[in-house]
Amino acid sequence: MDQVDIEALVDWAYRVQCVDRVVGLVRGQSMPPLGMRSSTDVMVSFAALGVRVDSSPRFVAAMGATAQDDALVIHDAVMRLLPEAFGLVVAHAKGGSRPPWHGLDAEALVADTDKRGRVRLLREHFRPIACCLRHRVDPALVEFSRAQYIVWWEALNALAGELRGQLVDSYPLPPSAAREPWLLPPLVYVEERFGMPLDTA
Repeated sequence: MDQVDIEALVDWAYRVQCVDRVVGLVRGQSMPPLGMRSSTDVMVSFAALGVRVDSSPRFVAAMGATAQDDALVIHDAVMRLLPEAFGLVVAHAKGGSRPPWHGLDAEALVADTDKRGRVRLLREHFRPIACCLRHRVDPALVEFSRAQYIVWWEALNALAGELRGQLVDSYPLPPSAAREPWLLPPLVYVEERFGMPLDTA
C-alpha cells in the first residue's frame, strides 16, 4: 500500500478518475448530490421506481462505473465536508491548484503622496513626466484569502484522518503543503501604515 499525500489523492479522484462526473452520470443529472436529498425527494423516487435507490459508492461501482473504488470512497468523504470546505477542496482538486493566500486582487500600485497628500511627480526640465508609484496591499483581502487557504488545508487534513484505513491501494498522509505558508521565509513586506506587521504579511 502506497503512502500518498491527501492533496494528491483528492486531485487523482477528481482530475484523473473524474469521480464526480461518474457518480453524476449513474445517479442521473436531475438527482441532487449525496447527502442533499430531502425526504420528499426520496419518497418521490421510491414511488416512481417502486424500490429504494441505494446511492452509496459500492452501489455506483456495481452499476458499472469506471472510477476505482478508492476514488468513490474519497468522493463520499469529500461530500460530508462543510459546504465552504467542500467547494474549495473540489474546485482546487479539479484545477490542480491551491487557494491563493496573497491574491493579486489584494495588491495595487498607487500614486505616492507626500505628507500633505500631494502626488509626488517625476519632472524633466520642470515639466511633470510621471508620478511615483508605491505598492499597496489591502489587509482585508489578504486576511480573507488566507482564511480560505486555512479552511482548505484543514479540510484536507480532516480527510486524511477520516480516510486512513478506508482505502484499498493508498494510505493517506496529511497535506505536505504548509498550513500557514505566509509565515515561511521570505516574508512579504507590507508598509506599517496599513497595520500589518511583517510576520503576518
